[in-house]
Amino acid sequence: MTACPSSGCLRAVALGRQAAVAAFAALTLSLGGPDPVAAQTRGPILLGPPTTLAPAAPGSEPAPSSAVPPLFAPPSADTGASAAPAARTTADGAIRIEGLSRITADAVGTLTPESGGLRTDLWQGTPGPIALRLVALLPGAPNAQAIRDLQRRLLLSSGPGPSGLAREGTLLAARAERLLAMGAVDELGALAKTIPGRADDPALARPLAERAAAIGDDATACGYHDAVAARADDRFWVKLGIVCDLWRGDNAKAELGVRLLGEIGETDGLLQDLVQAAVAGAGKAGGPTRLVGAGPLHLAAARLAKVAIDPDVTLIDSQPVLVALARGIGAPPFAARLAAAERAEEVGALGTAGLIDLYADIAVDGGTVDGALLAAEADQSAYARGLLWRTADANGDPGQRARVIRKALEIAEDGTAWRQTARLFAPLVRRLTIGPAVEAMAPDAVRVLVAAGEPAAARPWIEWLRTRADAGSPDARLALRRLWTVARIGGGDLLVPYREAALAAWWSDLRDDNPDAASNLGGAALSLLDALGAPIGVDAWRGLAALPPTTPYEAPTAAFRNGVTAAAAAGRLAEAVTLACAGFGDVPLEEIDPTAVAGVVRALRAVGLEDDARRLAGEAAVAYGL
Repeated sequence: MTACPSSGCLRAVALGRQAAVAAFAALTLSLGGPDPVAAQTRGPILLGPPTTLAPAAPGSEPAPSSAVPPLFAPPSADTGASAAPAARTTADGAIRIEGLSRITADAVGTLTPESGGLRTDLWQGTPGPIALRLVALLPGAPNAQAIRDLQRRLLLSSGPGPSGLAREGTLLAARAERLLAMGAVDELGALAKTIPGRADDPALARPLAERAAAIGDDATACGYHDAVAARADDRFWVKLGIVCDLWRGDNAKAELGVRLLGEIGETDGLLQDLVQAAVAGAGKAGGPTRLVGAGPLHLAAARLAKVAIDPDVTLIDSQPVLVALARGIGAPPFAARLAAAERAEEVGALGTAGLIDLYADIAVDGGTVDGALLAAEADQSAYARGLLWRTADANGDPGQRARVIRKALEIAEDGTAWRQTARLFAPLVRRLTIGPAVEAMAPDAVRVLVAAGEPAAARPWIEWLRTRADAGSPDARLALRRLWTVARIGGGDLLVPYREAALAAWWSDLRDDNPDAASNLGGAALSLLDALGAPIGVDAWRGLAALPPTTPYEAPTAAFRNGVTAAAAAGRLAEAVTLACAGFGDVPLEEIDPTAVAGVVRALRAVGLEDDARRLAGEAAVAYGL
């Protein structure tokens, strides 16, 4: 084949794939867009010039824009069409008439303040270019569940967009792209239904098309392709066109498409292998296919080629792909579904209940405890953790159930795994009958429920320990002393009142039990307590000093730490939230500098997100091992 300029090739292939206008009209109506008559009144969508793109790795996410807005530049004038008409007054000046602003695409969302969203003026005070850059920096796999939930609500909240956006819909497209990166496929689908007829905007159509490909909705994905590809110079649309050829049964055209990709320097080995498997026919592609680095289009191609999917999903980083595999898209084996579900739940892309539902397919031998404990000890896999959950669920004896839960927590390999185990076993902890048979479980039960964001459920355990301590139990008194900090941080007055003597007793035990880590852990505790408004005296800190003077933690840069504080002080809600979420990235919570977490907690409280601040602080307290 003769090589040709990439832009010309892309346009030629895209034009060759263009479908009838009626297909797009049906797609637009299915998304809740305007009727055909109303659509005729909407102005043309402004498109930028073609962009030359470097070859992208298979399954990779688009990189955030590298254009850094200038410092100290005043907010640019609002160039959108949302400005209200000029105010008018009656002839006698007695009545002032003000027009209503038009609701733009950037204002749409599925959440309102009444349904869990942020307040509607969330973007007030943040210039459009800053907003776009900050949204692009949001992580796809935040480690803290409190941060992920806050980020999700930010991206789904309705309210006027920021001023100074160069083109209407750019913030909406950025929000959709981040929701896809987070694996929030259900939420993105709900958002798509609220979009006022923008299915032909390439920037927005891409994440919606990827979502459709991931969940197996080929008709919708290819509808976006047919509506957009002929006008877009993004090679993504060529790859989607290849998938659409497979969907339509035109394997020869799909094969030609992957050869063209190679000609223009965009070789995608995995996609090429999947197309070849489709050409060869079902069952003739050899053994199971490992979806290394797979994105939504690769999963769609694997499904259409009817290849067997390898159970090993460790090299898949795409959250929408992991969610789709967990739900059985592409007919993966059970081991792959379970492993994908565990990885997706770890970062919140899949709900905890979704992983627990898969456990129903794990057989247990009458709830035998000893066998399950031995199996989990020998093979600490997703299947073993599921076996422990099923065993604990099936065993009605409180003591035996507690024994299994403690084993599951014990084999968790790190702080992130411990918190995931806590979320999974929290429903079983709530079902335990509190009494002497589960006394050894009490400290873990409180930490499990705080980590799961359920401090109210931990209160009966605290009260039972207090009753036992009052009756003279030394073990209960010791447990209360050691639990005081995590209980206070995670539950506030709901669990324990603030008492300086209780904090001093906790510190004394910590210093005696773990002198090497006492300074760091004490600093973490005081930082979080102070951020939550506890009256930590100025003299408390000097008793913590120890060598080495540096910390083992990772810290966000000054731009994030100072930025979130400044945004919160100015009341710029969305700016504060995006800086808070982006500053942590996907770093494990237990590895982040506690003073940085405390700064975010303080900032969230300053913008009225008290519950989110408390939940983050409690999750961090458990992560640090307080």
